[in-house]
Amino acid sequence: MRQRLVIGSVPYINGAPLTRWFETEAGQRVAEVRYAAPSVLARWLEAGAVDVALVSSVELFRRPQAPWVPGLAIATRREVLSVRLFSKVPFDQIRTVALDESSLTSSTLVRILLTRVYGAQPYYQHQPPDLKTMLQQADAALLIGDAGMSATGEGLFVLDLGEAWHQWTGLPFIWAVWLANPDAPLPLLTDLMHTAFAWGEAHMELIIESEARRTGLPHALCARYLREVMTYRIDESFLQGLARFRQEWQALQTPPPQKGRGIEREGEGSGLFAAAEAEEHG
Repeated sequence: MRQRLVIGSVPYINGAPLTRWFETEAGQRVAEVRYAAPSVLARWLEAGAVDVALVSSVELFRRPQAPWVPGLAIATRREVLSVRLFSKVPFDQIRTVALDESSLTSSTLVRILLTRVYGAQPYYQHQPPDLKTMLQQADAALLIGDAGMSATGEGLFVLDLGEAWHQWTGLPFIWAVWLANPDAPLPLLTDLMHTAFAWGEAHMELIIESEARRTGLPHALCARYLREVMTYRIDESFLQGLARFRQEWQALQTPPPQKGRGIEREGEGSGLFAAAEAEEHG
């Protein structure tokens, strides 16, 4: 076992309340934090390079037996602000989408919404998160994280994926969860992650000020985002939203035959999600 735990987290504003404590003297004694996009964190976790990682919620479906830290997540009840689709045409007319390759959850959710809500069957391609370049090659572009928040969308159709999900289902949405390495000490990790977030809650104004400086975003926007938009402690309603997302994700794995270009497949589905949900209640 490592002398200090290794934690993988996202380099976005929404991850700061969960991990800033690990930059304090007390936090540094027990763990170090390494930052990367969610898709990279998932690979680190699979390779055993980190003990726990803040990964896309889709990873719960892909790894249903993996232990996860209960009670904490990056989640929203309605709008998310930082996961948005920018389109040059109305959403039902989209034929090509450039996806920010950083997050599997966001990429999956935009496919679900465009297909099920707007009846669109576009072609998807992964690109680095630069809105201007993405829209030069596609009708629409998906951005997440700080890039998703800072993009203006002037003159474009803009879809907030969190708000769109809630309007469609009436449910909240879980974007990311703490997934642990099977060999990691889950009780210790659970205590540490809850301790870290309790510190983040108590020092939220400090975090807001530092994130506003780091990102260049207005202080008022950062404050609303972290205090009002983000939810970190999840309850049963969020698990219901997660179960509905899993249902839609599974349907996406085996779509009915379509004429023309359709949805790219994300991978194989799994019927073992109950194990993850049971762990949340355990």
